Amino acid sequence: MLKMFTTQLIGLLKGIQEREDLAMEDAARLLSQALIGEGYVYLYGAGEMNAITSEALYGKERLPKFLSLFDQDKMVDLNSTDRVLLLTRSSADKNVLAYAKEVALKQIPIVVISSIDEHDRELVDLADVHLDLNLTTSLVPTETGERVGYPASLAGLYVYFCLYLLINDFLEEYE
Repeated sequence: MLKMFTTQLIGLLKGIQEREDLAMEDAARLLSQALIGEGYVYLYGAGEMNAITSEALYGKERLPKFLSLFDQDKMVDLNSTDRVLLLTRSSADKNVLAYAKEVALKQIPIVVISSIDEHDRELVDLADVHLDLNLTTSLVPTETGERVGYPASLAGLYVYFCLYLLINDFLEEYE
């Protein structure tokens, strides 16, 4: 089972890299604008995707000017130089959609990382750049026919580190 999970996970990550390569560059460029200018990148991770927010805010290799979108359960004040990065398991997440709508009303650019729910694309359409995790089901079939091993946070961390590397390249070019 472990070998199958690892094989499926590697395939998932390779697929993300191949499909989302250009979108990741667009997202990194968009987020870099805030870092090069006077803005900040504000993050919110829903549920298990908070692991990516924790990595970005407290990890060994964090980027400057990355902050939490919420301060004491209240959305921070945003301005036109800021950018927002929203992370959720599925584009059908109603709470994240509500946050995205609030941010979009302020005309702040948004990057979203999630899997796309084909029945609910409003969050995808609202994002300036959407990065699709393409994770629709757990990876490993069991003997009973069920599937287990849904690595949304692992896939999200992979995308975050891809963005991190691209943003670092953009910041180095700018200096």
